[in-house]
Amino acid sequence: MPDVDCSCIERFGHARTMPGIPGSAAVTATTSSQIVWPGPSIAGCVFCTIIRDTRGAALDQAQRFNFFPAAPLCSVTWVLAGDWHRIDQPDQMMCPWTGAVMPTLAFSGTQLGPVVTWNLGETFAITIAFYPDAFSAMTGLDLSTFTGRTVPAEQVLPPPMLALCRDFLGAVQCDGAETALAVLKDKIAVMWASARPAGAGPMRWTKDWSRSLVVRAALTDLGRSARQIARRIRSWTGASQRDLQGLGHTEQLYAKLHEAIQDGEVDWAGLAAASGFADQAHMIRQMRRHTGFTPEQLRRRAGNDEAFWAYRLLGQYFDEPRGQ
Repeated sequence: MPDVDCSCIERFGHARTMPGIPGSAAVTATTSSQIVWPGPSIAGCVFCTIIRDTRGAALDQAQRFNFFPAAPLCSVTWVLAGDWHRIDQPDQMMCPWTGAVMPTLAFSGTQLGPVVTWNLGETFAITIAFYPDAFSAMTGLDLSTFTGRTVPAEQVLPPPMLALCRDFLGAVQCDGAETALAVLKDKIAVMWASARPAGAGPMRWTKDWSRSLVVRAALTDLGRSARQIARRIRSWTGASQRDLQGLGHTEQLYAKLHEAIQDGEVDWAGLAAASGFADQAHMIRQMRRHTGFTPEQLRRRAGNDEAFWAYRLLGQYFDEPRGQ
């Protein structure tokens, strides 16, 4: 999507931030945002589960925005309460209810640019983010057709995966989210065990994961030319090798920026050099491409702006090893 109109965001209010639960949740006075890391049986398939709950919250229009960075992941989202509008044009920031309403059961492909959504009112939603190559292996989907898109899951998921997703919706309503998630993850583990490609496994960093994809793509028996490898990676992930390398580069920048913020001092020129950018201007362009914001804008807002709750959860990824 186009870069976010930051002049609009400057007028946003802030929700009062309360201490979060280290490694698991970021909680405000009125909302709860939780990230759940996968267990060993699905760690090479599922990146994380995100739970967002604003029921009972008294949020103004600005605080009901949700800002997400580009990510080399695909996802399934269950909207269990409320509406989510996807903001695809800058002018929709002023009238966010004009954005397209997301399906209550949605599938999203890899997002190569930032994503902005808005909630009409209170909401409760659960998202499971998958490594796209794992999801492609389990479903047989060519993910190159879903890059940057969010579509009704009923229209694209094969029957076994769709049945699993629908069963989860019913289980949440009957047994609650915690119990339903445990059952769902057991089912995903069974599906993943039967579809898992040789050499696939959990990776700590996007750069390592993307390199492993190239190796796997080169070792298949379906053709090993550079063009065939590139086509295979795009089919598995919805992204090119260059896209994945860029996202891995930005991930390293996130990590170093998070560390600098924790230390209480950010040297932008030094951060650019340490993160492998040609200069500070190059770093800013890359950050804007993947978030819609400059590094300084992101640093100021991610700390306590309600709309940036997803970035606070992302910070936990750098605080603790995934899975702990």
